[in-house]
Amino acid sequence: MISIWKKELRSSLFNVVGFLYLAASVFFFGVYFYVINLYGGSAHVNHAYASVVYLFSITIPILTMRTFAQEFRDRTDQLLFTAPVSLPKIVMGKYLACVTLFLIPVVLAAAFPLILTGYGDSAVTEAYTTLLAYVLYGLLAISIGIFLSSLTNNVVVAAVLSAVVLFLGYTMGGFGELLGTSFLKDFFGAFHLQARFVVMENGVISLRSVLYFLSAAAAFLIFTVLRLRKIQCGSGGNAAAFRHRMIWLLGTVVLLVGLNVGAAFLPDSVTEIDVTMREFHLLTEQTKRFLGDLSEDVTIYVYQKESDADMNTVKMLKNYAEYPRISVEYVDPALSPRFPMRYTANGFSEGSLVVASDQTFRIIPAESIYTYTDAGMAEYGAAPDGFDLEGLLSSGIDYVTAERIPMVYELSGHGELLLSGDFEAALTRENVKLQEINLVSSGSIPKDADSVLILAPKEDYSEAEIGALRDYLNGGGHMYVLLQWTQEEHRNLHGLLSEYGIRVENGIVSEEQTELYFQEPYYIVPEILSTTVTEELSGNIALSANSLGLRSDDPAVETILKTTPSAFLKRNPEKAESDGKEGEDETGEFLLGVFRKWTVDLTPADAGEGAGRITRNAELTVFGSPYMTQDAVDQYVSGMNRKLFINIMDHMVTRPALIYVPTKTYKVQYVVVPHSDALFFGVILSGVIPGILLLTGVSVWILRRRR
Repeated sequence: MISIWKKELRSSLFNVVGFLYLAASVFFFGVYFYVINLYGGSAHVNHAYASVVYLFSITIPILTMRTFAQEFRDRTDQLLFTAPVSLPKIVMGKYLACVTLFLIPVVLAAAFPLILTGYGDSAVTEAYTTLLAYVLYGLLAISIGIFLSSLTNNVVVAAVLSAVVLFLGYTMGGFGELLGTSFLKDFFGAFHLQARFVVMENGVISLRSVLYFLSAAAAFLIFTVLRLRKIQCGSGGNAAAFRHRMIWLLGTVVLLVGLNVGAAFLPDSVTEIDVTMREFHLLTEQTKRFLGDLSEDVTIYVYQKESDADMNTVKMLKNYAEYPRISVEYVDPALSPRFPMRYTANGFSEGSLVVASDQTFRIIPAESIYTYTDAGMAEYGAAPDGFDLEGLLSSGIDYVTAERIPMVYELSGHGELLLSGDFEAALTRENVKLQEINLVSSGSIPKDADSVLILAPKEDYSEAEIGALRDYLNGGGHMYVLLQWTQEEHRNLHGLLSEYGIRVENGIVSEEQTELYFQEPYYIVPEILSTTVTEELSGNIALSANSLGLRSDDPAVETILKTTPSAFLKRNPEKAESDGKEGEDETGEFLLGVFRKWTVDLTPADAGEGAGRITRNAELTVFGSPYMTQDAVDQYVSGMNRKLFINIMDHMVTRPALIYVPTKTYKVQYVVVPHSDALFFGVILSGVIPGILLLTGVSVWILRRRR
């Protein structure tokens, strides 16, 4: 068998067809990895692997078409049959040679998740589970191709047959859906190869799928041996030999079908291994510090028997109960059916929690503990994509023990953006009350304002409104400002910022260095610098899109984000002929985000307090990008823009540090790969390596022709 394997492998590597297969496989792997992950920013390499599977109907026939059809055409099959090697070993030798060639591109593709981890949190376990499914699918596809090659002496016919059968195997499930009946769905589903692959695509090792691929591959190899046995014995073989072959065939089919049917009756807990599950019940360091500093007793009621409760929930609650101020009690709905009425007239479902102190309480519905990508997916039995209990519990405990709720006002009336999505949810979870305010009608910032948000106004503010904002800052206020480019400069707002040492350049900033932007020059990925409000996040990257340029000569102004000196500014981006640098564009280093903190001395009357002078810290944060609080941008940096926002808000509310624990997600969504790196890997993987393989194959073929 080893000698056959070596001979076949040597034959493939000394033939242009083998190198054509390698080049095609590496090319398609590289193209999909570049488009989906490097350029598209997806953290899921499994999507790239899954996209290549449908190409089996093209690549595998190239790999297997010559295995036996070439032998029959060249009449060398008799040499095989008379060789001192059994037919099963001949088949396995050829099969292993094809598998070896098949695995070479797979080994290269296995490096893709490791490449991506250099740019963020990549979904590694999902990637390698999908790659395992890809290999299993390939093992079956190769066995099918070898069997079909044994049916003909025409290499082209063998390739076409393999392509058709593998295409049908990929799409077979659709036939059952079209025909509609349950029996036909099950019948066609039994031959649907793609369905077994999809089960393993998202990080679940399905033993049913593994058994299906391996047993089906073994079946086709046995069919190949029986086919060769028939040829070896001649078409006029005796009846006893024919019956012997049929018994073998029938016995093989019955055994393999029986194994798969038996596996179908096993529970999912036995046949499925979820390799994406993390220790989600463990508490974060932030929660541990928060619970350790509690000075008030809190009780967490669980409206469910402990034996019936979700395992992740039970484990997490045990960790909370380890702290002296926290107690956990399970309430049996059968014994206390009216328990929910103590807290709400509408009641709540089993599995819900109540966080209660002597002052107040908060209800955590059972439906909110796990999160889903699309609303309503839980009703269809879809798997959750996140576990949110720690964030909900810590926020609830903070709420029921807080002395006061901070107030944050966001300005409206000038086309401003309003906080929404994950950013609004994050601030709400911090137990901060968010309220909209229009300065035209209110005339001033309310005295209970802990902070004011100005999110990318489209129109400038009046002098009276600017006066109200100036009075607020001079009174020790905290302001968070996002800017956006408009044709007419916001002279009043920009003038106010200049009073505090921040100069605004009304133009869109872009980076010229391709390694410092994502997809487009104005999607800049600067490093977060260490400042008063960003010390914990320094070294991470944020995403600043369509940012105005900021500058400052004031030493009191701290830089959060900035460009390199090679950045450039487009004063009128709407009339720009290209996204790249043009002759009239101003070049230089621009600030993208800044922070300033200063001390304000107030009279007792201004402070609204008793006798004696009052000192307060005023704070001003300014970002040039209008998208710093937008989910669509934040997802590309795995929530880093949101973390930056929350860190800043921690300093802008007059209360102890806020408690924000993000949802513990099962799935990582996006990474940011600088444009230059994406191009580099894309060219290498989809151009250079396939090109070298193809040229090598052609060179080998030419050299052999000249001999």
